[in-house]
Amino acid sequence: MAEAALERVFARHRAFWSREPVEKPILSVERYEPLDAVEMRLADGSPVREDMYLSPDLLDPRLMLELEETPRPPRGEPDRPGGVSGDVLIVRRPMSKMCWVEAVMGCPVRVRAASGSIYSEPYLDSPAELSRIPSTEDNPWLELLQDYTRTLAEHARGRYHVSQCLMRGTIDLVAAVLGYDRMCAAFYDHPREVHRLNELCVEVFLKVAEAQYAVIPRLAGGYATYFEIWAPGSVIRSQCDASAATSAKMYEEFFFPYEEEIFKRFDYSIVHLHSGFLHTVPTFLKTDYPTSIQVSLDTGSTPETPHTLIPTFKRILEKKPLFIQGPLTKAELDELLRELPATGLYIGGHLMD
Repeated sequence: MAEAALERVFARHRAFWSREPVEKPILSVERYEPLDAVEMRLADGSPVREDMYLSPDLLDPRLMLELEETPRPPRGEPDRPGGVSGDVLIVRRPMSKMCWVEAVMGCPVRVRAASGSIYSEPYLDSPAELSRIPSTEDNPWLELLQDYTRTLAEHARGRYHVSQCLMRGTIDLVAAVLGYDRMCAAFYDHPREVHRLNELCVEVFLKVAEAQYAVIPRLAGGYATYFEIWAPGSVIRSQCDASAATSAKMYEEFFFPYEEEIFKRFDYSIVHLHSGFLHTVPTFLKTDYPTSIQVSLDTGSTPETPHTLIPTFKRILEKKPLFIQGPLTKAELDELLRELPATGLYIGGHLMD
């Protein structure tokens, strides 16, 4: 039964990536749940405290194994055959609230437990301060991440599949170490230094990805993705949230060549975007990279709605597979299913009604 469930999912996911004609898109729809508070035990067994800073010595992966699973199973539900739930894989990754790559790059990591957030703080005064960024060699945060990933892989035993952690792309890493104000000023005051910092961000990003894939077992020749879809080869997920602070032209000039360098290292690639800030989409559609686009719906926080986004979604689907994820009403979900072609489409909605 487990093998049959996996083969069925693999066939659907192959069709997704190759954009083969299908009758219906891949669906993973759950009830909406607000962001949970950060609840985890530290290495000494004590609970995480409100507004504290984290360091690698405070964390033990063996105490963090049950933190996240998507899609979320109902309480008390037994293990599902093959680590499959409907159209998608059951996936765990090293705690996705954690800002892993930023931590590897030296950013202080702070917890606001009640609000459910863990975030990094900038610490460089200039993009020229590359010497202050820690090496990936013997880096305690990178060692912790690899240990966490290995622990998940050993614990899985076919009940779920392991993906990479949340990894932010080049522009997000530059914004993380500099802060938004200094990053934007540096475009004009220190453009060459920004490009050198970008090169280092690419190097660190790839080292972090390499450390995880060194301990994640292959799955039928491929890997589980962050978004519960199987890819039949190597795969990476990146993002460019900080592009909200730039024009499309500036993003394309300063950052896209470095993002493209990352994407080209993998057979499949996914860039994460937010629905209120899709001005970079034309850049991503100009070339083969990334090989797919994921859009998180910012319902209520920006003027865009699933209805107004349909023309943009159609343009993406003409060229690349598309992941749509986020809160949806039943009417909005029905409209997306009715108006968008099923080929190369994944909808991972959280129903609001």
